Amino acid sequence: MSEMDTGIISSFFSEPGKPNRTSDVYSGGNGVYIVEMYEGRDLREERVIEGHSLQYAEDCAENWVMGVIK
Repeated sequence: MSEMDTGIISSFFSEPGKPNRTSDVYSGGNGVYIVEMYEGRDLREERVIEGHSLQYAEDCAENWVMGVIK
């Protein structure tokens, strides 16, 4: 989903010294959010979050960079 019309809502980054993980949260419209999870430059997973709040999607993104999601 690298070229979404809606753009990135928020981005998350791992702490220095930790594995290089980043994540981006996009709006898919109609209350849908997409979380892209990267390790280095490689997209490892993309999750579609439906029926939940933006905070829920951002928590998912943060859990990825913190290593809670493997």
